Amino acid sequence: MDAGGLQLNVEYNNLSDLISDTLESFSAITIRQGVIIEGSVASDVDPVYMDAQRIGRVLNNLINNAILHTPKGGQVTVDATCEKNIIIVQVHDTGEGIKPDDIPYVFDRFYRGEKSRNRTTGGAGLGLAIARGIIEAHGGSIKVRSEMGKETCFTFTIPKIHQDHIHEIKH
Repeated sequence: MDAGGLQLNVEYNNLSDLISDTLESFSAITIRQGVIIEGSVASDVDPVYMDAQRIGRVLNNLINNAILHTPKGGQVTVDATCEKNIIIVQVHDTGEGIKPDDIPYVFDRFYRGEKSRNRTTGGAGLGLAIARGIIEAHGGSIKVRSEMGKETCFTFTIPKIHQDHIHEIKH
């Protein structure tokens, strides 16, 4: 990805179905962990010009992280809206939060905020770096805000339509 080698297979897809299917894939783990998970997609979101498989990978990563860091009785929500042909997706959890000192580095390769984690317990530290690469390859951005002991919210944006179609829509 760093060398610009990420090939996207973009076409108009249904983000609503992708979010629904992704949330459904986590139903067993959320039941086992006692975490509530829900999502909503605004009616004007679909269709979205995206690589559904790659955006699915981003959603999987963000939702999995949210579930892992949310205690029993907590909640994970996924919301998608559209503003001025920009899709805004938020993955919000009521979990432990991210330390303020770690926030600038969470999208860096191999960075893990919890130093006691290793590859078997906490992953390789690549998930958020890959997510950022995928979102940026779509012409979007990703950011995080968090409050320790209370919540974390990852927000990513991608264009709703292909750049070549903007001119057609305006005329």
